[in-house]
Amino acid sequence: MTPHLKAYIVVFVVSVMALVFFRKPLADAVGARRADQWRNLWLVAISLLFLIPNFWLFIAALIVVVSVSARLDPLKPSIFLLLLFVAPVFGDAIPGFGGINKFIMVTPPLALSAVLLMPAMLSATKMKPVAKAGGATDMFFLAYLVLLMLLTMRAPSVTHMLRTALEEFLVMAPLYYVLSRQPKTLSDIKIMSAAYLCSILVLSVIAIPEFLRSWHLFTSASDQWFGARAFAYTLREGYLRTSTSVNDPIVWGTVTLTGIGIGLAFFNDKFSRFYKYIAFALIGFGLIVSFSRGPWLGAFVVVAVFVLISPKAPLRIAQFGGGGLVALLLAMATPFGQSVIDVLPFIGDSATSTIDYRQQLLQAAREVMAENPILGSQDYMQHPKLQALRQGQGIIDIVNTYIRIGLNSGFVGLFLFVGFFASALLALRGAMKSAQRYNPTLALYCRAYFATLVGVLVTIFTTSSVLHIPIIYWSLAGIAVALARIERHMRDNPEGVSTHDEEEPARPAFDWK
Repeated sequence: MTPHLKAYIVVFVVSVMALVFFRKPLADAVGARRADQWRNLWLVAISLLFLIPNFWLFIAALIVVVSVSARLDPLKPSIFLLLLFVAPVFGDAIPGFGGINKFIMVTPPLALSAVLLMPAMLSATKMKPVAKAGGATDMFFLAYLVLLMLLTMRAPSVTHMLRTALEEFLVMAPLYYVLSRQPKTLSDIKIMSAAYLCSILVLSVIAIPEFLRSWHLFTSASDQWFGARAFAYTLREGYLRTSTSVNDPIVWGTVTLTGIGIGLAFFNDKFSRFYKYIAFALIGFGLIVSFSRGPWLGAFVVVAVFVLISPKAPLRIAQFGGGGLVALLLAMATPFGQSVIDVLPFIGDSATSTIDYRQQLLQAAREVMAENPILGSQDYMQHPKLQALRQGQGIIDIVNTYIRIGLNSGFVGLFLFVGFFASALLALRGAMKSAQRYNPTLALYCRAYFATLVGVLVTIFTTSSVLHIPIIYWSLAGIAVALARIERHMRDNPEGVSTHDEEEPARPAFDWK
C-alpha cells in the first residue's frame, strides 16, 4: 500500500470517527438532516482530494458535488465555511491563448466561492442588508478594493493588470459582500458558526495522528498534483509542527485560534458540558502542536478580550489568570509542556532568531515606506534594505501583513485596511452592548466574534496574509457586520423575534459571563 493511500485511509477513518462522535450535538444545533448532509459532503470532498490525481479533475468534481449539495441548503455560506479547509490553497492558472500566457489562478476556495458565493452576489433580494448598520465598514471596504484595482495599473502589461485586478476582486468581494448580507437572523449565524467549527473539529482530531506519527497526512494530496515541495516538514523543539489540510503550521494555528474564539459562543450556547470541554480540548491541542508563536499570542488575546468585555469582568479576569497559572505550573512538570514553554513569546528562549528577524524587518520596512509613503511601490522587494534580509532559502519573508500592505499601497492603503476592521469592530461592539439588555445569546455571539477578529488582527502582525489567512479575516469581518445588522433589526423590530432559539439564554461560558 502506498503512503498516499495510507494517508487517505487515516484521514477518512479519523474524519468518520470525529463526525460520528460530534453528530449528536451538531444535529441538536442545526438539525439531523443538515448534520448528516455536512458529514457526507465532507467525506466525499476528502475522498475526491486524495483519490483524484489531477488538479483540474478534482476542481471539476468538487464543483459538481457542491452544486448538487447546495440545492438542499438555502444558506450557501454555511457550505462554503464547512469546506473551506478541506483542501490546501494551492492552485494552477487557467491556460491562456492568443498571446495570453494564462488567466486567473484557480484554487479550491476560489472554486467553492464561484459555486456558492458569486451567484448570490447577483441576487439583489437576498443581498439587501437586513438593517442599516455597518455602512462605514462598507465604505472602507469599497475604497480599499477600488484602491487595489487602481494600483494594478502599475503592472508591466495590460493582461497582467487585468489578471491581478480580477484575482484581488474574487478573493475579497464575494467573501465580505455575501457573508455580511445573506445571514438575516441569529439562527443563520449559528448555522454558519457550526459549519465552520465542524471542519476545525475534524481537522483537530486529524492533528493527533499527524503529531504522534510526525506525518503530514495532507501533503501527498497536493504533491500528486504539483510535485513534492521543499521545506514541507518543519520541527520545533524536536516536534513536528502540524499543519493538517492547510499545509502550513502558522495558518493552522490561525485556524484553531478562530475555532476557540467562535467556540466561546457556539459551544457554550449549543453544546452540553461534556461535548464542550472535549471540543475545546481538541482545538486547543491543535493550536499547541502548530508550535506557532503568533497564533498562540492571538489565541491568548482572543480569550483575554472575551473575558475583559464580559459582564463581571474583574471576577472573570481573576478566574482566567488563576486558570492560566495552574496550566503553566502543570506544563512545567512535563517534558512536552516545558518544550511548549520554551517556544512561548516573551517567555521561552527557543527560536529567538525569528523574533530578531521580525524586528529587523520592521525597521527596514519603515525606512522603505518612508520613500513612497502615499501609495507605496510595486517593486519594493528590490529595495537594498529588504534585499539585505534575504534568508538562507533565498526568500525575503514579509512576516507582517500590515508591513506588506504599507509597502505595496502606502499609508493610504494601510489606513483603509485598518479603518475597515476598526469600523467593523466598533459596529460589533455597539451591537454587543445593545443586545446585552434584551438578548444575552446575541450578545454572546457578538462578543465572541469581536474577540476572534481582534485576535486575528494581532496574529497577522506576525505573519503574511498567505493561503487561508486573508479568507479568514475577510469572512470574519463580513459575519461581524452581519451580526451588527441583525442586532439593529432585532432592536428596531422586537415583534419579529419569535423563535425560541433566538430568545433562549446562553449557557454559562466557563462561568466567564
